[in-house]
Order: sequence, then structure tokens, then C-alpha cells
Amino acid sequence: MGKRSGRFRLLSLTRGTPMGKNDYTGAGIFIALGVFIWALSFQFPVLPGGHPGPSLFPRVLGTLFIFFSLIVILQGRRKSKTPPAPPAEVDEGGNVTLIGKENYFNAVLVIILIAAFIALAPHLGFIITGGAVLFILMWKLHVRPLAGLIISAIVICLIYSVFAKGLRVPLPHGFLWW
Repeated sequence: MGKRSGRFRLLSLTRGTPMGKNDYTGAGIFIALGVFIWALSFQFPVLPGGHPGPSLFPRVLGTLFIFFSLIVILQGRRKSKTPPAPPAEVDEGGNVTLIGKENYFNAVLVIILIAAFIALAPHLGFIITGGAVLFILMWKLHVRPLAGLIISAIVICLIYSVFAKGLRVPLPHGFLWW
């Protein structure tokens, strides 16, 4: 069915249901966007010697848009051939569905946390703000608090090391300069 986390099980919105018009529309929009990105990437300059230039990332992004949109369409065609399963909020094992048509809190929480990160990172710094955002997301997913704190610290330190030290991306320091 889905990933099992404690007594909760994450289920897909379209699992066992035929492909809807919105899925085709979304996939079509992302295919068009991928083609548009590809077309615009030809306007970027080409570096001599065959080195990857500024058009590399947009072309990879456009290719991924097209590729995953085609996967959505192909999966939808396969699902439309199978009869839909009856929707249930609680399955036979007593697991509660976290992702459903009436439950938009998880998506709204992620958007709120992204906005908070953008607003607070210049003042508190990348490490503190990113660690707090990761910890809140893990807490929402019912990870034990100590494990969530340790995992957040390790992941943020890895991200900081890769981007700030390895790739030399300027990340916000905040008031503690770390």
C-alpha cells in the first residue's frame, strides 16, 4: 500500500483510481513547460572546449519535466484499465490515512515552513533555521523527538558542508555566523 510509519500509513490520492482529467492536464502542462525550457536554453552561450555551459541545468530540468510527465500519463493509462478500489479513511488494520482529499494540512505546513525559512534564514542563519524546519517536519511525521533532533543536525551539517564548503554557495550566516 504505502510507507508505514508507526500506526499511520501514507496512501496515494490516486491509488486504485482511474486517471483523472486533472492528471492529464497537469502532465500536459509540465510537458509543455519542459519543451519551453528546452527551447529557451538554446539562447544561452556555448562554452568552448565542450565544457558544460549555462544551458546544462535548464536542459536537465526540462528533460526531467517531460520524462516524469510521461510516466504520470503511462501510469494513468495502466490504472484506468483496473477497477477502482473503494476509498477508505481507515483501513482494515486501523491505520489512518494521512493524505486524503480533505487533509490539506501537510501541504499547507510545508508552504508555511518554506515561507518561514525564507523570512528567518537571513536573521537566524541557515543551520539554525534549516534544522528547525527539518525537525518540525519530522515531528509532524511522528519521528521520535530525540531521533528527529539528531537526524536534523546531521542532515543540516551535511547540506551545509556540501553547499557552503564544497560548492562555495553563500548560505546565510545569521547572528551567530554559522
